[in-house]
Amino acid sequence: MATILLVDDVKLFLELEKSFLEGAGHRVVTAANGEEALAGLVEAEPDLLLLDLYMPGRDGDEICRELRASTRWRDLPVIMVTAAGKEEEIGRCLAAGCDDYITKPVNKNDLLEKVQRVLGGVRGRTATRVPATLRVQLKSRDKSLSATARDISRNGIYVKSSTSLAVGSPVELRLELPDGRQLPVLGKVKRVQEGPEGGMGIYFVAPEPQGVRALEELVNQGLESPEPAAQGVAEQVSDPRFLALEDENRRLRRRIAELETENREFAEQIVQIEEINNNLTNLYVASSRLHSVLDRGQVVEIIKEVVINFVGAEKFALLLQEKDSSRLRLEAAEGFEGAEFPEVSAGEGILGSVAAGGPTFLLEGSVVQGSDDPAAPLAAVPLKIHDQTTGVLAIYRLFVQKEKFAPVDHQLFSMMAEHAATALFSSGLYEASERKRETYKGFVDLLLKG
Repeated sequence: MATILLVDDVKLFLELEKSFLEGAGHRVVTAANGEEALAGLVEAEPDLLLLDLYMPGRDGDEICRELRASTRWRDLPVIMVTAAGKEEEIGRCLAAGCDDYITKPVNKNDLLEKVQRVLGGVRGRTATRVPATLRVQLKSRDKSLSATARDISRNGIYVKSSTSLAVGSPVELRLELPDGRQLPVLGKVKRVQEGPEGGMGIYFVAPEPQGVRALEELVNQGLESPEPAAQGVAEQVSDPRFLALEDENRRLRRRIAELETENREFAEQIVQIEEINNNLTNLYVASSRLHSVLDRGQVVEIIKEVVINFVGAEKFALLLQEKDSSRLRLEAAEGFEGAEFPEVSAGEGILGSVAAGGPTFLLEGSVVQGSDDPAAPLAAVPLKIHDQTTGVLAIYRLFVQKEKFAPVDHQLFSMMAEHAATALFSSGLYEASERKRETYKGFVDLLLKG
């Protein structure tokens, strides 16, 4: 069991990540900002720091730099958490000296695997390595060099080079693939080897999904490379026993290929199930927070937290139906930089159609570019109470790690919208009852004074 200091200003994530880590047997101490974390280090004596990048006051990368400059805490393992997988933010995390990073929405399995890796709980190599002869360009701060890969896996690479970088150095790699493409990957130097076969072992830091696929293709090609033919094979070709063995080998290779296909399909199903379980956990934590308060302003702020951190939305608008009107009123927004949201009426365009009782709208195809047109959201999700639409959640830009919507997103958006609508309705009823109570109390006080 390890002691982990968890630092995040969003209560939703403190609760979520704490439940993941405690469920894995770790002791968790929490802090709401960087200053609290620095003040609590001595008492907590953590084995690992899980640190949010963006926080009020001092950001996480500034706190990480201070720790790396400290004699006592410079070797403390640090995993940074950011709500966006943007390259410049990853660079900030690595440049600050963190050991790894993870993006929100946090996936339970990804988090626990990274925690184990950083703590040393993952023994040996966790992914198959194959020989490789790729050319690799490396850049670390102001230093650039060329090298040749000796072997590679989906998690890392060993490059042969007469010039080495310091262990822990963040590095930008550009792999020259056999088909002529260049694959950019961010990494961190994990070990340096001297001698004739000298070089560096570099751990890949969370490559993008397309990068993971390209790396897996490279590894699979290495595994499938045929071995050199043995001498004397030509003389054996006419031997019936040799031909029978060749037929048997072909049959076995076909069966192995079939089993590999079945294994891949099964693995994909497991991944889908894990994603659903992760979303259900997120939904449970989010709904608990939404229904824990009755103040309407707090409910709206929690909805924004949920949409940013669990849905992974960077730009969105929460529109609510005006009472005794067909118009939608902007209740809250993120990413619009103060621009006035145009008036929307039920039945008009995508937002109006959803508000008029239409189904959830999800854009088909790539969502990477996002949308700056208020009338053309990537997603429009109805907020419903007893089958009556009370508003619309419109999403315009997602964080870069999501390429397109999946079926599970439809379920997640719909369930979260239902909880958001219920929480808004409950807070509205409570505020109305409080106004009536205050009115009644004032009336009674007036009678008593009379």
